[in-house]
Amino acid sequence: MFDLLVVSDCVLDVYYRVKKLPIRAYDLVVTNEPVLSPGGACNAAIIASKLGLKVAVVDKLGDDPFSTLLINMLEKAGVYTGFLKRMSNSHTTVSNNIIDEQGRHAFLGYVGAGAYLIPSDIDEQVIKSSKAIFVSGFNAAYSNSVKETITRIIKASIDNGIIVFLDPGPAAGYIRELVTFLKTSGILLLNGKEAKALYGLSLKDTVKVMRMSGGHFIIKLGSRGALLISNGKSRHCPTREVKHALTTVGAGDAFDAAYIAGVLKGLSNYGACMLANYVASLKLSVLSPMDMPNMSNLTAQWIRRLGNRD
Repeated sequence: MFDLLVVSDCVLDVYYRVKKLPIRAYDLVVTNEPVLSPGGACNAAIIASKLGLKVAVVDKLGDDPFSTLLINMLEKAGVYTGFLKRMSNSHTTVSNNIIDEQGRHAFLGYVGAGAYLIPSDIDEQVIKSSKAIFVSGFNAAYSNSVKETITRIIKASIDNGIIVFLDPGPAAGYIRELVTFLKTSGILLLNGKEAKALYGLSLKDTVKVMRMSGGHFIIKLGSRGALLISNGKSRHCPTREVKHALTTVGAGDAFDAAYIAGVLKGLSNYGACMLANYVASLKLSVLSPMDMPNMSNLTAQWIRRLGNRD
């Protein structure tokens, strides 16, 4: 049995550090040695593993050398990769992340084999044997087959009484119908921009709709912490100040992983939100989740500190 099954958006990140952005046409920019790292939902998988969860990932990779690098890093971090499938004559999804000295970033990448994830790529028995499912909706914005796949996985999970954590990413406006399914046994995790896209409303009005729905939501607000909306009520979860962030890339994934770990290990929703803010702040100082410390005892420390107080 797995504590957490991570579905879709397993990416290889390649980080380049430069002095400044933007890089313009005909510029010649030389960077230090690039840093290769799991990214996307596999970023969350590694951090969840470092927080002491037994984690597996489901996705499609290419049959290129990048897939081997990605699988090796995941396995080194203790993440089970047996459900990853390699697709012949295709590429692993890669994101080139360019970071300047101010922590600003730019992305250049492509959606590879992950866009071809289909329902038959996941066995329902694997879902049934997991305590929780984390679904990234990122590729659903670019692929109807991924949208269909994650929809089926979410429905199967709820039918079997398994809690679902969904981060829709840029697909927030495309998968609005899934919010209804998540009302009773799921949690939606979004940033402010995605929250507004979900209903096509301002953030203030979005929060009102979320409160009226009776569902469970987390809106990640970056340096302003997060907003927890549950059972018709909302509560702000503050975060600690970070004076200098190497990069904010991956902080949202770190938040997701820590929130899930907190809930699964017995923290209240508010306690898990506070833990998630803390772990996200730690991610700001490193490029790769591989460089995050072992945090298997962290949740227990927070339970002793906060208990089950909501």
